[in-house]
Amino acid sequence: MKVGLIGIVGAEAKADFWGTMGRVAEIGYAGVEATEYALLDGDVAANLARFRALGLDFLTTSASREDLRDRFDDVRAKAVAVKSPRISVWWSPADTKEGLLRDAELYNTAGAKLAEEGIKLCYHNHDQEFRNTIDGAYALDVLALNTDPNAVYFTIDIGWVAIGGEDPARVLRRLKGRVPAIHVKDFADLSDRGSFTTVGTGAVPIADGMIAARETGVEWAVVEQDKLRHLSAWDTVTTSFLNLKEQGLV
Repeated sequence: MKVGLIGIVGAEAKADFWGTMGRVAEIGYAGVEATEYALLDGDVAANLARFRALGLDFLTTSASREDLRDRFDDVRAKAVAVKSPRISVWWSPADTKEGLLRDAELYNTAGAKLAEEGIKLCYHNHDQEFRNTIDGAYALDVLALNTDPNAVYFTIDIGWVAIGGEDPARVLRRLKGRVPAIHVKDFADLSDRGSFTTVGTGAVPIADGMIAARETGVEWAVVEQDKLRHLSAWDTVTTSFLNLKEQGLV
């Protein structure tokens, strides 16, 4: 399983994209998510070649539910342009059965069209998909049961799963075969959804989640931290990677 990165050094990348990407690769990361803004600036083919020459894969573009519904052609065109293997769709209230079924229909339709381009549509969870239950089932499981496994996949954020009160390893095993990537996020306190902390320093069962991911065929573990805690951005990126390496998880 390879380790990727999303965010954390976003400000640094905006100031010096190529220098930042080079440093990310030197730390040991093998891929990066959501940097299409830079790759689309100028000669896209040359930018992709330069990106790969650093030893990095481009992992995914992202889109909101509304983007998929109202601007699908633009979403698809951007992903095709940067040769993205995945599109991550994020955020739904996931609070009613009717809403989940509407979302499932949208994702099934969009996912089938993207599959024709060789792109996987991946739903990215937060905590509400586990705080909310529908007829005794987690909202995420309702979404999984009502989407085509050949058209709709999942990017499971193990930190948000834990904040939502579920076991990340159990979720990954339930969704085996439908999770090409996970987001590896940690929280200092599982009762505080704003307590983001460097991976390996908090209360999320990171090792159990990573082991389950490996056992279920997940390809990428993508480090993410929504807000810095005590460390700088570069210290956070470095320490997160080294904590995973020290535990033998990468």
